[in-house]
Amino acid sequence: MKFVIVLLATNILAIRVPAQRNGATNPIIFADVPDMSIIRVDDMYYMSSTTMHMAPGVPIMKSKDLVNWKLIGYAYDTLASNDALNLNNGTSAYGRGSWASCLRFHQGVYYITTFSQTTGKTHIFSCQDINKGEWKETSFSPDYHDHSLFFDDDGRVYMIYGSGIIKLIELSADLSGKNQERQNTLSLKTPVPRQDLTLCSHQRGHNYSRSTVDFICLTSFGPTVVCVQWWYTGQIK
Repeated sequence: MKFVIVLLATNILAIRVPAQRNGATNPIIFADVPDMSIIRVDDMYYMSSTTMHMAPGVPIMKSKDLVNWKLIGYAYDTLASNDALNLNNGTSAYGRGSWASCLRFHQGVYYITTFSQTTGKTHIFSCQDINKGEWKETSFSPDYHDHSLFFDDDGRVYMIYGSGIIKLIELSADLSGKNQERQNTLSLKTPVPRQDLTLCSHQRGHNYSRSTVDFICLTSFGPTVVCVQWWYTGQIK
């Protein structure tokens, strides 16, 4: 497997964007909705977010206009049963639990993936009717940090993950873990765009594909800039 980087897009500094004139105003949701992952299926948008230590976990919302959102369910009622999540023996999962979910739709199935330092695992939930939300779970070690699920056109499934150094792995066909026959071949390090910008490391990668081009979107931030968005283009071979 080979990933060839053909272009590093110019970084984009975060700016204040005025609200649209036709009814929408910011913020569109008066709540803490971090680490959003959004997809569109037919004429409906779906979004998942982060709940960390709180349960039920990973809220799922839908909207037809990206402005008016309705909560339709959660990926899980209980992430796992251990001392930290059950508040036993003086432990807790405060600020941990599950982070940075990824929402995908592939061949009639919805997928929500997340990871947890509290369980040490990567969790993948799937269902065919996202409105009913009868999610089935599979999980495996390790917990791939800030990952994104990617279904390639050739039927292979990948996960991009990491903070600082971004890596790519191929999953087994049943999504039960890493494909042991294939090794990591992608390694992206956070570049420095200008000497006056001090950036934290790359993180929160998302994969997309259009025609024969694959895209990786990454975020960096730091004390001298609100946010920098990086776009890499290339091809998984």
